[in-house]
Amino acid sequence: MPRLSLLLLSVLLISLGPSQSEQADETVLVCSVSVVPYGYVIIGKTSTEQCRINNDLPERDNTLMIKKPGVRETICEKSPYPGNYAVVGRARLNTCPNTGNESDNNAWVISRLK
Repeated sequence: MPRLSLLLLSVLLISLGPSQSEQADETVLVCSVSVVPYGYVIIGKTSTEQCRINNDLPERDNTLMIKKPGVRETICEKSPYPGNYAVVGRARLNTCPNTGNESDNNAWVISRLK
């Protein structure tokens, strides 16, 4: 288990890149057992072979798609978001988990406060 944690941390650090000046639209993939870094939001879930190493996870949706939010962003419902943002609406994203009914909203629209 410690080896797995070290591997996930290494992948996360490599994926986050060199600086905070990167574009807000750059999506990073992290295994769903990882903690979402502060300042990032979840914009979807997907499946990757690298995250199948975690035996407790299903083969589907084992990876989070995260990014730094822009001025206005649509994110998965219940995603963490920075304190200088507020939820201003609801939406539907095909990349976010379903809530049971495919016509239900499963995402929040957030906006940066001025």
